[in-house]
Amino acid sequence: MFFAAEILFHSKNKRDNIMNSILFVDDEKNILNGLRRRLRSARPDWQTSFASSGQEALSFCDEKIFDVVVTDMRMPGMDGAELLEKIKKISPNTARIILSGFSEKEAVLRTVGPAHQYLAKPCDDEILIETIHRILAMRQLLAKPEIYTLIGNVDSLSSPPDTYSRLVDALDDPKAGNDRIVAIVSSDIALTAEILKLTNSAYFSLPAKVTSISHAVRMIGTETLKSLTLFVGLFKSFDGPASVRRQIISLCQRSQQIGIAAALIAEHEGFDRNTCAQLPSIGMLSHIGSLVLYLHHYKEMAQVIQRVEQENISIIEAEQDQFGAAHPEIGAYLLGLWGFSELIVQTVALHHQPPVLPASSMTLLSALYAAQHLAREIALHDSGAEGGEDDLPTTLDMAYMESIGKSDKVAAWRKIVATVLARSEKTDRRDAEIL
Repeated sequence: MFFAAEILFHSKNKRDNIMNSILFVDDEKNILNGLRRRLRSARPDWQTSFASSGQEALSFCDEKIFDVVVTDMRMPGMDGAELLEKIKKISPNTARIILSGFSEKEAVLRTVGPAHQYLAKPCDDEILIETIHRILAMRQLLAKPEIYTLIGNVDSLSSPPDTYSRLVDALDDPKAGNDRIVAIVSSDIALTAEILKLTNSAYFSLPAKVTSISHAVRMIGTETLKSLTLFVGLFKSFDGPASVRRQIISLCQRSQQIGIAAALIAEHEGFDRNTCAQLPSIGMLSHIGSLVLYLHHYKEMAQVIQRVEQENISIIEAEQDQFGAAHPEIGAYLLGLWGFSELIVQTVALHHQPPVLPASSMTLLSALYAAQHLAREIALHDSGAEGGEDDLPTTLDMAYMESIGKSDKVAAWRKIVATVLARSEKTDRRDAEIL
């Protein structure tokens, strides 16, 4: 198994087995001295360094590699955003955290690319320590140099050209309502990830994590979305080969179908409305690791897909052989680095193998796992397999289904997934006719 159940971060109160190095940067020496004193008692297992300017921080980075860099935004000479841009080039595997004030909207938008996470200043020690700890715990659990290499230079993700242009047109149209914008964002992995990342940052200081795109769009507002899209350049259009663009579009469509189907399965099983509302976004995010591979390693991904088709092996096995890591763990690492909730990181990490996480009842992970497998079974059947849908041999782990008490629900769930796929196909045909 490629991922351990420790993704739950049950090691929260355990001392790390290795000495982690953290660099703090702030032009106010009193703040640095206070941090030095408090961290010495709170985390003696961390190796901490303190720099009073961006230039001094860069000189430290020339001498050693840091696991995490935490910097103030407003500093004379070189501000935090510029510093993190330089650190990203020097040491792409270093986790980058920015500290800034809520009133600095322009500054916040400038940090979206170079910073993995944004924290509000003044920042409570407990929040700062917990944020750093979660990053370090995740790095230790996913201690694969291959993942660091694959993720290191990823600051934002690209969308298919038509998705990007539709969003720009909607944001420029004064008559376009939130529903139109939500529909566009919800159909794209990159937009879903970036908007949820920003909404759940300390900039909005929300009491609970936002997992619904409709809620996120309401919280951000169209003006901020327009700034991010048109002026900051956060949302980008993929300009690679046409064949790869088609694969990315297909990946987004499949992920959206899986998320919707998972939500309907959960609803069918009596989950509450708010819980079900999380699944469409989680379904989209479940393949963010695949998107990273298509965007940055599309030649190698072509070889992966070829092996899957010719050798009848799983995509997980083929990706492991090609990259040393598979898309679930790649996606989980990136989302954890960006500060997504433990629930989302865990579900993305295990959506191909939920038995790794012992459970005696159904969870969101169970719904996503089932939706994904059933969608693939139905798609294979529609492409030429014999027999009716009810007679399809399932690829679900029936021992796991038995353990959560849902082995008798597969047929009903298959009908739900088939309905979602049929509706999606009808919508795609209608949109193609309109275009």
